[in-house]
Amino acid sequence: MRFRLLGSLEVDGARIAADKQRTVLAMLLVNAGRTVPASTLVAEVWGDQPPRSAAPNLRGYVMQLRRSLPSDDQLVTSRSGYRLDVETDDFDVPRFERLAHAARQALAQSDLVAAGKAFDEALSLWQGPVAADVPLGPVLSEFVARLTEEYLATIEDYVEVELATGRHAGVTAKLRGWIRGHPLREKLHSQLVLALYRSGDVPGALEAYQLARRTLADELGIDPGPELSRLHEQVLRRDPALSLARTELVVPRQLPPEPAVFVGRDDQLETAPSSRVVAFHGPGGVGKSTLALKVAHAVADRYPDGQLYVDLQGSSPGLRPLDPAEVVGRFLRALGSPPDDLTVEPAEAAARYQSLLASRKVLVVLDNAADASQVMPLVPANRDCAVLITSRVALTTVDAKHIAVDVLDDCDSVRLLGKIAGDDRVAAEGDAAAEITRWCGGHPLALRIAGARLASRPDWSLAQFGARLADRRRRLDELRVADLGVRACFSIGYESLGTDVLAAKAFRLLGVLGVPEVGVELVAVLLDVDELRAERALDRLVEVRLLDPVAGTRFRTHDLLRLYAAELAVETDAVMDRNRALQRALDWYIKMCARADVEQFDAEVPCLVAAARQVAEREPTFARFTIDIVGAIRAYAMKRNRWRELATLAELGLEVARRDRDHRGEAAMLAIHCTIAYRAGRVQAARAGMTRALDIWREIGDREGEGLALHNLGWLCMWSKELDRALDYLTQSEEMLAAHGSEKLVIAQHNVGEALLRLGKHAQAVDKFYECLATRKRYDDRIGESVTLVALGRAYCVMDQRADALRTLDRAIAACHDMGNRDDEWEALLCRAAIWLREGQPSDALTDALRAQQLTVQIEDDYGQAVAARLLARVRVAMGDVAGAALDRRRFYELASRTRNDPVLEEVLAEPVH
Repeated sequence: MRFRLLGSLEVDGARIAADKQRTVLAMLLVNAGRTVPASTLVAEVWGDQPPRSAAPNLRGYVMQLRRSLPSDDQLVTSRSGYRLDVETDDFDVPRFERLAHAARQALAQSDLVAAGKAFDEALSLWQGPVAADVPLGPVLSEFVARLTEEYLATIEDYVEVELATGRHAGVTAKLRGWIRGHPLREKLHSQLVLALYRSGDVPGALEAYQLARRTLADELGIDPGPELSRLHEQVLRRDPALSLARTELVVPRQLPPEPAVFVGRDDQLETAPSSRVVAFHGPGGVGKSTLALKVAHAVADRYPDGQLYVDLQGSSPGLRPLDPAEVVGRFLRALGSPPDDLTVEPAEAAARYQSLLASRKVLVVLDNAADASQVMPLVPANRDCAVLITSRVALTTVDAKHIAVDVLDDCDSVRLLGKIAGDDRVAAEGDAAAEITRWCGGHPLALRIAGARLASRPDWSLAQFGARLADRRRRLDELRVADLGVRACFSIGYESLGTDVLAAKAFRLLGVLGVPEVGVELVAVLLDVDELRAERALDRLVEVRLLDPVAGTRFRTHDLLRLYAAELAVETDAVMDRNRALQRALDWYIKMCARADVEQFDAEVPCLVAAARQVAEREPTFARFTIDIVGAIRAYAMKRNRWRELATLAELGLEVARRDRDHRGEAAMLAIHCTIAYRAGRVQAARAGMTRALDIWREIGDREGEGLALHNLGWLCMWSKELDRALDYLTQSEEMLAAHGSEKLVIAQHNVGEALLRLGKHAQAVDKFYECLATRKRYDDRIGESVTLVALGRAYCVMDQRADALRTLDRAIAACHDMGNRDDEWEALLCRAAIWLREGQPSDALTDALRAQQLTVQIEDDYGQAVAARLLARVRVAMGDVAGAALDRRRFYELASRTRNDPVLEEVLAEPVH
């Protein structure tokens, strides 16, 4: 053994003279094979406030250490720090850990001879307290505490083996020595009492108990715990159960190693230990087993009689799920039942299993369960035992605390990537790391694979790997390392559909459509079946965790699952069938926009964007959807303040139109594009684009398109305060659209009214608004009707016709609310509040102004928030609330400098001059 840390620090039997050198070497040893940053070494040696000489001194220590090592090239210096390369057989710490692990594996298989030999060899490596002569900083202190705990647990396990094999007298002397070194370790006291009793020394056993009781009282002020107290009572009554002949005490330690890399899950880690039976459920690859093992290791010390573990193979490719009777047999052997005593009958074996656990405190981990029937026979009846279960499906018939496990959030995703690929590397390319986690969709298995690939390729930048993942056609290929891949993980769920042809087809077609969420109606359209059959298919996909239910009757798929589904569709379904299904879905989206209520529209907007992004790359037949959908959602999107999504769709539509030389589409998209440009303050760009759209319509001879382009220029001039020119454009537009018989006539009529109102021609404006309302009713344009009712109400406010204003604004507010038109609803509320103020009713004005303020905050309209704050200040002054008014005025001044100005609304809300 060339390097020793289990006792004093030694290299080839020689001591290191200087304290700080020993600390540096110890740090390099406990991180053997890994680079330790120089900053970490400095902090460990000198603490939080190192001297200026720390860095050069550190280099000197490293130079001196290099001379004392068996080989010069063992200690490697790099730009990021220092690395010590050590063979595991040359270092006593990893050799101890390996032997202890081998001993516990033998113990789990009931091979007591092999377990005892391995434990004995492991403990013989210890020459004293770990790192006994090393000055410890925070990192080494934590390491020493962890290894000391592992040492004591190994001693206890070793003693259990010695007691189970009848070597009571031989272990007694060792126990006394260990107790002198660790007098507060109650388990060791219990084992000494039992060893003395079984050796026939009952007085010695009782004296050992009294010594333990006095030590605990003197040092901690506590009495012995339940285990030691119960043992004392058994010794006093010479309980036959203590004799070896009647004892079957084998303590299984079957837990796999605690996960070395783990992030997040704080809520689950806090919740799980409080329940006796916990069932984790979630899609494949989200880390259910990792979480269960993390919890199991955290609570293992609560179950001194052992921990049982089994992989039930419920979702293991190529393996059949284990039969519960087979698992019972395994557990009986692990609990010490001799092979000759194992009953053949499953019912008797199950009863024997429950009997063995009836008086023990054991933790049982049932990993990767297929269903409830596989789990139920393995759950102990004894409430002192605990059970952790993992499964893809929710085992709702099991009496347990059910905890859903989902993907990680953005922050934890980046942390997980950093723990595997390297924290420094991820920190250096933060944006690229975030991009990688986005392509992985927070999926823990995908992130682990991505991290492993980056760790294996230090020559790659994160940006390079992110660019590879960005290509959706190769993303699943990139997320594979060795025998681990997300595709294989997903295939288990798909294959479990078995003969459910419709559910399998539904999953594949969801990949063809490629949107994050769907409802039952859309899936029925995709499958070309009735909604009842579609709903059954969706329920089946939820059962196998290929879909997750969300609000209402909607379902969500993970990004990577959609890619997998699309691959399956290409392999399984004919091109014509895929294209027909996609076209049916796109047609449904267009029709949906014409009849959707507010809730459905808001739910579908992200899906419309996703669908448009996908088909924009396709042939013109499908790509045309990007143009058509903009026209379908324009009014709703503007009034629901979905400008960002509308801008994305308009940009896609414009690109498609120009690529496919669709001049009509280009002109239509320019109209939306330029409206958005104006809102962003790019007035000249908006004017140029609208002029170009007018030229296109005239070139192709489309009179309706020309009329709309004239309207758009008129609207722009109106907001640019070129009112006469605006009225000219808008009048031309109205005449042209009326002559064409276009349904779009209503928007020209409405804005002619707006222009007249701004020109001070109030009566003419009111007449035009009534004319527009009649046209809107004829076309059943309910959202447009709400817009024009608000404009009419504002006109009456400007004319100070209060009764007409209140009557019209009541209708307008109700219509806006019904249609989800928050953009106009807040204006109507403020106008009505202004009338209430004029009427001397400030309490009614306050109600409307507060509601308007709430709406403007919801839709993030700075101008609306500013004018609402200003009016609220006036209302509060009228009600005598001077302090409240001051706060509102401050809010107004904060917002007013960066907002647009609506001259008509300003006129309505203006404070009267006295």
